[in-house]
Amino acid sequence: MKLLYCIVLVFITVCSCKHKGKNNPNACNGDTRREVKLLTDSKAALVAPVTIYTTIDSLGAIAVPEVKSSTSRLTLEYQTYTVTAKVDKVKKELDGDYHIRLINSANNYLICEVPNANCEYATKCNYLKEYTNVRNFVEGNNLEGKIVTITGVAFVDIDHHYARKQAKNNIELHPILHIKF
Repeated sequence: MKLLYCIVLVFITVCSCKHKGKNNPNACNGDTRREVKLLTDSKAALVAPVTIYTTIDSLGAIAVPEVKSSTSRLTLEYQTYTVTAKVDKVKKELDGDYHIRLINSANNYLICEVPNANCEYATKCNYLKEYTNVRNFVEGNNLEGKIVTITGVAFVDIDHHYARKQAKNNIELHPILHIKF
């Protein structure tokens, strides 16, 4: 009976995953503050077109309020930043995003994400070309261990309540608008 239960459980798990990120090219970026992180909210046009060159430590030192799933765009999320740092890890997440985790010499982290350009929500964005270019760069290069320069919009992620090698204040660059060596 236990074997049959295990087989059924595996079957259900496999079937339920076929519509998620890694197994579905149309997976859609989760639903936590989706419009803010995709730049499809009503205030996205107000994001500063001029970038600030900064560091992982400087971004990690910004005071940020706690956010909830329903929090609209924060004042600090109107800013575009450029950071040059070493890539610690690249991972395609279940929501279809690519996470690029940057690290500095003090072992501080910054998560940078590029949305799935095939996602129905992303296709409504004015930055679809940028998403596609960044994803092509990520998929066409082995980034781990290399120094990259990433430009993206500040985004405060919700507190996931577990360590995931992120900035201590949960700030990210999401979406990434440009990446290069």
